[in-house]
Amino acid sequence: MSTQIIRNARLPNGNRVDVYLKDGTVEKTETRDATALTNDADFDAKGQLLLPALAEPHAHLDKAFLAERIHNPTGDLMGAIHAVHENAHTLTFDDIVERASRAIKIYVKNGVTRIRTHADTFDGSTLQVRALRQVANNFQDICDIEICALIQWPLTGKMGEPSRILAERARADGADLIGGCPHLDDDPTGANKVFLSLAKDLDCNLDLHVDETLNADMLSLRDLAKRVIAKAPTCSVTASHCVSLGMQTKKVQKQVAQLLVEANIAVVTLPQTNLFLQGREHQSAMPRALTALSALREAGVTVMAGGDNLQDPFNPMGRADPLEAAALLVSAGHYFPEDAYWAVSSKVHECIAKDQPFLEAGSGANFILTPAESIREFIAFANQPRTVFRNGVLIHDTLEI
Repeated sequence: MSTQIIRNARLPNGNRVDVYLKDGTVEKTETRDATALTNDADFDAKGQLLLPALAEPHAHLDKAFLAERIHNPTGDLMGAIHAVHENAHTLTFDDIVERASRAIKIYVKNGVTRIRTHADTFDGSTLQVRALRQVANNFQDICDIEICALIQWPLTGKMGEPSRILAERARADGADLIGGCPHLDDDPTGANKVFLSLAKDLDCNLDLHVDETLNADMLSLRDLAKRVIAKAPTCSVTASHCVSLGMQTKKVQKQVAQLLVEANIAVVTLPQTNLFLQGREHQSAMPRALTALSALREAGVTVMAGGDNLQDPFNPMGRADPLEAAALLVSAGHYFPEDAYWAVSSKVHECIAKDQPFLEAGSGANFILTPAESIREFIAFANQPRTVFRNGVLIHDTLEI
C-alpha cells in the first residue's frame, strides 16, 4: 500500500503539519512543506483542525431510541430498569438491529470510529447480544464495535447460577466481554468475585456498572480494586459510573483512586445519564451525580467519558455525539475543554484498543478534520462540519471547502 499524506493540517497548538499514513496507521508527522509535490493519494486539509476521531466507551445500542415506546414514570434508575424489563417482550431481533443501525450511522457521521456497547440479557435470552453482533458485523468496515454482555443479578450462590450460565452463552453468542451491576446484587462483593472469575474462565475483559448510586454507604469499587490487585488477572477491568465515589470524603476518594491506579482499572464517567437519573431525592444541595473526577485524575487513573443511553428510558436526550459528554465534563465536571476532548477520543482508543497516542508512529489513522478554530470552539458549537478518517480511509465528509 502506498503512503498517503494528509497535507496542511492544523494541530491544536496551531502548528501546520503533513501527516504520512501507511497501512491505516501513522508513519510520521512532519512540519508542513508548502513546496512538496502532491499526488492523487494526498488529502489537502486546507489548514483545518486535525483531531483524533471520537469514540464512545459506553453505549446501550440495544435500547437506543426507545424513549417514545417505553416510559420511565419515576425518572430514576430503578424506574428505567423496571420499565425496560416490563417491556422486554416487545423487543425483537429486527427491531434491535434497526434501531442500533440508525444510531451507529449517526455516531459515524459525528466522527465516532469506535464504540463499546452493552447488551442486556433477559430471562435466559441472549437476543440483544446476537442482534448487536449482527450490527457490529454489518458496520465493521466503518466502525469498531465491541459488545459487552450485561449480565443480570443475582450472580452469587444457587440463585445466581442461571446468570452465570447466561454469561457463558452470551460469550458464545458473540459478546466480546462481560459486565453487570454488582452494586445491585444482594452480595456486591460476592458479585465482584464472580465477575472476575467469569472473566478468567471465559477469557475476556470486564466492564462493570459500578456504584451507580448516591448512597455513600455503597462503595463496591474499593472491593473490586482490592480483588484485582490480589488476583492480578490478565483481563482488563473497566469500572463505569462509580457515582458514589463522588459522595465520599476527600480522604476516601484519594485512597480508592490510588487503589485503582495499582489495579490498573480505568473509569468511565457518564455525565448525561447520571445527571438525569440521580439526585431526585436531594432537592436541597443536589449533588452532580458524577464520580470523583478530580481525585481520580490527580492519582493518574485513566478516566474516559461516554454518552451511555441514547433517547431511551434511562436518558430521553442524546445526539449520538461524544461532544455532548465533553461539554458536560466542562460545565459539570470542571474539565478544561482540551482535557474533555481527550476523554472522549484518544484516551478511549488508547485504553480500549491499546492504540498509540495521537499522531505517534504506529497509531491508528483515525481522525477528524474540522474548520473549528480550536477544540474549545469545536465542543461549544458542536455543529461544525466534520471529515472523518478511519484507518486512513475517508468514511464521511461534510466539509464544503
